[in-house]
Amino acid sequence: MRMEDGQVRQRIAKLIGADNDVYSVRMAAVFCLGLSAILWWMPLLGPAVAGYVCGRKAGSMVKGAAVSLVCGAALLLAVWGLSAPVLGHGGYPGASAADAAASLSGIVGATASYLASFFAEGTSSLELSSLGVATVFGAVGGLLSRQVRKETAHLIALGATEGSSRPAARSMRLYSANKGLGFESFDDCIAAQRMVTNVNADAAAGRREGHGGAPRAQEGRPVATTVQTVTTTVSSGGPPPQGKKTDSPFSDILERSERKKG
Repeated sequence: MRMEDGQVRQRIAKLIGADNDVYSVRMAAVFCLGLSAILWWMPLLGPAVAGYVCGRKAGSMVKGAAVSLVCGAALLLAVWGLSAPVLGHGGYPGASAADAAASLSGIVGATASYLASFFAEGTSSLELSSLGVATVFGAVGGLLSRQVRKETAHLIALGATEGSSRPAARSMRLYSANKGLGFESFDDCIAAQRMVTNVNADAAAGRREGHGGAPRAQEGRPVATTVQTVTTTVSSGGPPPQGKKTDSPFSDILERSERKKG
């Protein structure tokens, strides 16, 4: 049963063109029928919106006009077929569609009022001018779709850097004219990354015993200044030997303090 449900969903998705193609005649027809059925009661505006959306989805002027015309005609044909059984209870076609709908109530009355919106006011004839509006706007929508494609192709051909609709960035224009931008080029940035980084060797390995000299710099590398901190530990046995130099600048202070304590 699960396999059957999956196959049904796949077929429905394929039928309505749910693959979300940029331009699709099937989806254009679905949009046109749906919007026409919902918005047709709005004079001019409803058919215009349905036709325009249909044309944009169809992708060309001819396809937009043709799909709008066919879908609008199919909708009017369906309305004409339903009018006899629904509006017939109110005296249609002898009476106008609006009068027949006004004489009905309940669900039948609501359906009759909806069907009456497709008829010319005060008559029992379908309003065909709305079909013409939908067809014209379907052609307009398709024409704009084609124009958008042409503009996109034009921008791509220019590298999307020039043109009235998308001017080049100021930094790009200056760089093309060899003006200073605060950096010379991308190659300089790469060269800066590849600069030799100062690596301090182990200070203890190059330091001689009893001397505080800085470690010898490696060949070909800049000399780094190493601040050495020497901690002198004074034992309680007495001051350090007199003849030996100390590296710490605080050794004299420590020696004096020990002598005062003694």
